[in-house]
Order: sequence, then C-alpha cells, then structure tokens
Amino acid sequence: MRKRNAVTVLLLLAAMQCAAQSPMLPPSPVRNQSIVVLGGWSWPVSHDGLTKYWGSGPALTVEVLKGISPAVSLGFDLEGAAYWFRGPVFAAAYPSLPFKNPSVAQIIAGVVGRFTMMSGRKIVPYIGGMIGFSHMTGAEYIQQTDSGHVTYFNMPFQTRLAASIYGGLEYRLSRSLAIDAEARALYVNDDPNVGVTTVLRAGLRFTI
Repeated sequence: MRKRNAVTVLLLLAAMQCAAQSPMLPPSPVRNQSIVVLGGWSWPVSHDGLTKYWGSGPALTVEVLKGISPAVSLGFDLEGAAYWFRGPVFAAAYPSLPFKNPSVAQIIAGVVGRFTMMSGRKIVPYIGGMIGFSHMTGAEYIQQTDSGHVTYFNMPFQTRLAASIYGGLEYRLSRSLAIDAEARALYVNDDPNVGVTTVLRAGLRFTI
C-alpha cells in the first residue's frame, strides 16, 4: 500500500510539473503585427428606437494590431453588424398596414488597444477598448394621411461617436496563430435610437 501511494504521489507530481510547463510557449516578438478576424452575434440592448422592431443579427470584426510591448497592442478596428426586423412584432402592433421588412446595419471604425495578461501562456485572458465612430444605415416607415404624416419607425442615416470595451480569452496554437473568444459592449454617444449594443464573437488571430 505504501509503495502504491508513493508511486501515485510521484505520478501526481510529474503530472503537475507537465501541466505547469505545457501551457508556456516561446515569447512572441515585442513588435509583432497581427490580424484578428472574428465572427459572432450582436444584440441591441437599449433605446426603443432600435430594440422595439429590430432584433439580434450576425456580426463581423477585423482588427489590425501592432505590439508595442509584450502585453500591449494598438491598432485599428472595423466592425459590422446586421439587425433583423422583427416583422411579427410590427404586424401585431399594426395589423392593417402593408408589411415592410427593412433590416438595418451598423458599421463601426476606430482605434483599438489591447492588453494581454499572463503573456507567454498558452491560454491568456485579455481586455481591450475602442474609440471611433458608429454609422447606422437607417430605415423608415412614414405614411401620408388626411391629417398629416404618421411615423411608425424612423431610424435615420447618421454617424456618431462610439466607444467599446471587451474582454476575452486567447488560446495560442502556435507563435503565429491563436483562437480568440470575447464579449464586447459598445456605446453610441448621443443617439436616441441605438445606445448600447453587445456582441459575442470568436475567431482567429494571425501574428506576422
């Protein structure tokens, strides 16, 4: 029994040593460049102008980053999201109206910063932020009646200042390839229709 326990302890110690060593990868060059491509799903979460008749939809993100230290990267961010029109909700509210089904798109561009914690590990958490501009493609439904115009919805074409924060995990497959998974919240400033949107996304990071 003592011999078996001793062997078990040795095996556990060996496994712990392997586990402590296996997550480490050779450090990446400080001034590396990377391209991050993420796909996911976006939800509008505030302001009735968007949430009343539009629901969640697909999202795509492309980031170009340059490392300025082992943990910090700066770069540019381009995002797009589509929000599907909630036709049954509109039809229930106005059953006698001719049906319209206009999806809207949100395009975001800005500068982004990313801070990677525990750099050098195989699985590392990171946080980041973006400041830039958000543009909505817009949609409207206005009818002329005997008493004047009646507006059922009006999502104007406009561009506003926007900022976002995000956090996620990076799983490094090699020094040049990693899988990223993250959650992001975006705030659009001074927009009565959009407000806050969120997105869950995942994809690949290619390091040059």
